[in-house]
Amino acid sequence: MKPLRFWPVAWSLAFFLAIIFTLDVVFGLLFPDWYVMQSFWELILPDYTFISWSSYLLGVLEAFLSGLFTAVIFVPLYNFFATRRISR
Repeated sequence: MKPLRFWPVAWSLAFFLAIIFTLDVVFGLLFPDWYVMQSFWELILPDYTFISWSSYLLGVLEAFLSGLFTAVIFVPLYNFFATRRISR
């Protein structure tokens, strides 16, 4: 089994979270009752509040950086456990 490379996983996770965040904001604008995800984003992203351009840009940046940080934790852990299993 080949180890995961950091940058493809990091970019994939970062853009995935940024796209999901953007879709949730768009759905929140189109459907005013879409409050569950908006409340979730406001809870996990510091200083994010729904419906302003500056807040949206801050939220996208924070979501993107969260994806990068997830890769920083996930890729080394995966590679460590994957190589341990192969060596057995």
